[in-house]
Order: sequence, then structure tokens, then C-alpha cells
Amino acid sequence: MLLKYFFIFIFFNVMVGIASAAAVFKEIEVPIELQDLSVKIINPNSKGNSLIIWVAPGFGTHKRAMDTSIKLSNDGVEIWHVDLAESLFLPKSTTTMRQLDGKYLAGLVEYAHKKTKKNIILLTRSYGAIPVLRAMRKWQIKNKKIKPNNFYLQGAILFSPELYSKVPELGLEPEFVNIVDATNMPVMIYQGEKRSNRWQVKKLLKKLGSNESQVYFNLLKGVNGVFYSKDNKPETLSQLERMPKKIKSTIRLLEKTEKPRVAAGLKIKTFKKSQPLDVKLKPFKGKPLPYPLDLIDVRGVRHKKDHYNGKVTVVNFWATWCPPCVEEIPSLNHLRELMKDEKFELISVNYGEDKQTVQEFMQKVHVDFPVLLDPDGKQSAKWNVLVFPSTFVIGPNGKIQYGINAAIHWDNASIVKKLKELLK
Repeated sequence: MLLKYFFIFIFFNVMVGIASAAAVFKEIEVPIELQDLSVKIINPNSKGNSLIIWVAPGFGTHKRAMDTSIKLSNDGVEIWHVDLAESLFLPKSTTTMRQLDGKYLAGLVEYAHKKTKKNIILLTRSYGAIPVLRAMRKWQIKNKKIKPNNFYLQGAILFSPELYSKVPELGLEPEFVNIVDATNMPVMIYQGEKRSNRWQVKKLLKKLGSNESQVYFNLLKGVNGVFYSKDNKPETLSQLERMPKKIKSTIRLLEKTEKPRVAAGLKIKTFKKSQPLDVKLKPFKGKPLPYPLDLIDVRGVRHKKDHYNGKVTVVNFWATWCPPCVEEIPSLNHLRELMKDEKFELISVNYGEDKQTVQEFMQKVHVDFPVLLDPDGKQSAKWNVLVFPSTFVIGPNGKIQYGINAAIHWDNASIVKKLKELLK
């Protein structure tokens, strides 16, 4: 099986090299709302009738996205790449994506159709989904006199969309941005099975469907991020190889899907100003009773915890691909040493990775505490973990006292003091 995926990987890279050599690039400046958007067109004037506006998710356009675009363009789909943050001289961040109102993308949709007469599909991943959904609604409102049969905006393709208004404090439910409730254009979601937001998808699909919009869903098994350069698992590389055909099939599906006659109503929501992720222990605001754990650790030993009474227990959710998670491991090792004479237990839960991956990581990085495996992410979902690392501090009374969804220095004297005070 590994040999099979090795040849897939070699074949994929050879074909990408051939495709890149054959691709033609053209850069244009598109004036929208008194701003010029820089657009990179791959193989302009391709023979097909479809055009994808590929929106960077806030951190630039990555090589995998560009390579997939080249394959699609060679198969007759014209691709326009746009990085809104770069064009508008805004910080490349999730905050920028949350703040963009969609007018620039809506204008780009109109411009692209006017120049090419092609059907337009918006495509993005992660937080790029926010301005994409907003753009579709703005386009609907401006073009409300167009009959649905003549719609040239066909819908959106979203990869593991992040549609939260902010990352909530640990233990609290996330709130979706209001455009989720006001979307009724066709949408296809490709969700990475191993991505941390996978267990929020059911709620997202329910909200998107509340306006009778047609929402399609495809779970990418074994995948964290198909366009995430550090996800090199065989399953991901295999999905990446097939993605151009999947996207082209999705375009046909969206084109056949009935479009709504009018835009859905938008409810105005006010959110508290987003706070930075926690950088110190803060009182936990979610449900105080922790969930039981019943998982196998990286050495094959079963760990079953039905209660947490009588000691201070730290439960740390992490992943090897998460730099802040790795950064805080030495301080967790030291914390365990500092608390060795106390009623204290430190448990970590690895999210969405297989035993071999974690074992190989632990050969390079010393981890001096149990590492439980949560390969399907179901335990993390029960604890409502959205970002990594996320760590819960449970007191001797069996209730969660503190929670933090960021990396910290766990061996800091003030933190050690707080943990010991729980034992008094």
C-alpha cells in the first residue's frame, strides 16, 4: 500500500512539473470600488465555459492551490487567483477575512463575466469563506432583476470553511458570522476529516440549510488540509491528485442546481470585540464537568478515566503539526517534574493522527507524559476543542477550573502556584 502511494506521489509531482511548464500566466489590475485588485489569470481565454475565482484565505496563495489550478486550466477551466489582503494592503490574517464585506469580490464576479461571458464559481478555503459568502449575497442583491436561469454566478466551493465570528474561550460554543444564516446560493463543502473544525460541520450545514439553499458536502477522509503543504499523508496526496476532476465535477453540479430568486434576509448581530487567545490561566466558563476519557496511548496502553476527583489533572489537546503545541512541550515536561510530589496528573490527547506519526515525532521530541490517541477526533469534539493547543485544568473536586486555548509556559512560577493552590 505504501509503495502504491509512493508512486502516486512521484507521478503527481512529475505531472505538476509538466503542467507548470505548459501553463500561461497573465496578471491584470481590476478596478473595483476605487481599488485595484491584482488578479493572476492562468491560461486566459481557455475554451471552456467556466471560470473559477480562487480566493486566497488570508495567508497568500500556496503552491498546491496553484498546481491544482494549472491542471484545471489545462482541462478547460479558466482560473483567476486573487489575494484580497495583498491587493488592499491589509494584514494577511483571519481578522482581515472576517472584516471584508464582499463588495470587492462581487465586483470582480461582474467584471470577470463581462470580460469572458463565462459562468463564475467562487472557490476558497478556511476563513476565505466569509468574504466569499458575503460576495455572493451582494451580487444577488445587485443583480436581483436577472432571472435565475440566467445567473452566471453558479455558487461557491469551500474547503474546510471557518465561519466563526471569533474563536470562543475554551468550553464555549462558537458563534457563526451572520452571513451563514443569510446564504441561499448553492455551496459545496469539502471538509478535511482530520481538521479541528470537522465536528462543527453538522451545525454549519444546518445553518446554511435554514434558507433552503442547496448545500453539498464531501468528507475528505484522512485529510487535514488538502492544500496544506505540511499534510503529506498518503490519503491527502491521493485526494490532491484527484481534486481537479472533483472540482470540475462540482462545477457541473453547481451549474445544474436551481438558483434562488432573491437573496435571503440578513440579521444584524453585534459581537463583543474579539479578545486575543488566552495567554494565561483563566477561569473556565463552559460546562464544568469534564468528559470521561477512554483511549489507547501511543504505546498501546488503554487509559480509562471516569472521574477526576482527588488530584489536579491537566488534559492537553495537541497535534504534531501545530508549532505552538510543540513549543510548549518542554514546559509541560518540567511542570510534571515540579509537581511530582503533589497529587497531580498530566495527560495529553493527540488529535487526528495515527500511532506511527506520533511515535516518529516522539523520537525527535522528548515527551515525558502519556500521549493518548484520538485518531478520529471524536474525543476532542466532545470537549469542544476548536484550536490547538487547548488545555483543561481540573481540580480535586472533579470540575474544570481553568482553560486555555493557546501555548503557555506551564512551568512559570505563577502558574505552578495556582495549580498547587487548588490542592489546598
